Amino acid sequence: MAITLGGVTLNPQMLWPDEKIQKQLSQTIKRTIGGGLKIREQSLNEGRDITLEASTAQGWLTTDQVDSVNALAQVANTQYTLVIGIQSFTVMFRHVDAPAVDFRPLVFRVDAPVEDYFIGTIKLITV
Repeated sequence: MAITLGGVTLNPQMLWPDEKIQKQLSQTIKRTIGGGLKIREQSLNEGRDITLEASTAQGWLTTDQVDSVNALAQVANTQYTLVIGIQSFTVMFRHVDAPAVDFRPLVFRVDAPVEDYFIGTIKLITV
């Protein structure tokens, strides 16, 4: 299963921990003066959270991949195409849940080689 974000090919072994967590409805509940409830619901078409994770066990990213994703995340008000296998989404980085991109070296070293690997998360939201 290939994963690409804005033309950047990511490790296909990255985890998608919130894949099955979907917010299909928005709901507000208000209490009336008479003690009753007013419940309003609305279907949601956008705003699905997508989190991609490179863990210590799998999905490691290279320095080039990390640099490319960081560059994408620094461009304000930009939408990207995320492709996971046969699924395609239009997404933006989820900066409201900062940091939207959080990478750490798999192995911490004083003088890290360019070919080192990274773990961390990429937080996105569908638009």
